[in-house]
Amino acid sequence: MTNKRIFLSAATVLFAISCFAQHTIVMKSGEKISGVIASVKDGLVTYTYKNNPKSVNVKDVSAIYFEEQAAPSTAPASAASATAGAPRERGEKSVTYQSFNIRYKVADRTILKPPVVTNLTEQKGTVVISITVDKYGHVIKAVPGSEGSTTNSEYLYTKAKQAAESAQFDSTPTSPLETKGYMIIQF
Repeated sequence: MTNKRIFLSAATVLFAISCFAQHTIVMKSGEKISGVIASVKDGLVTYTYKNNPKSVNVKDVSAIYFEEQAAPSTAPASAASATAGAPRERGEKSVTYQSFNIRYKVADRTILKPPVVTNLTEQKGTVVISITVDKYGHVIKAVPGSEGSTTNSEYLYTKAKQAAESAQFDSTPTSPLETKGYMIIQF
């Protein structure tokens, strides 16, 4: 009970300090919500967007960025921009699994079950994986080491391939049998 009070007190102080800053709430679905956080109380994150109070369940929140710059940005070019803080390609989405932020782009598809990412070493690097998703949302092919990867570690390539294959995308029966895209995992 006291740990909960300490957490809430710390959260209140953080919110008070940053009450005029722009915040980004990242949902487990990958959706990003912008606004100003007002409180975290009774299992709800309450925020204000364009002077309208709104709230979301804490259990649906993956991360909260307290400065706009801390949240991954959106914009230009290619999967080669995989380095931390690099601009993202238009239409690219992201999802978080534990402490790993996974960026991906597959035309008109959204991840329902995030990839399970593990790294039992201290190896670091970014791996870009070319993926193929069937119309039922299964990753049927994953090839790590595409352009933009910052490592050539076979261990990280194996872990990235396993992670990509564990992801589940939404099912769209009207889409082509196979849709190609990419996933970027930063270890």
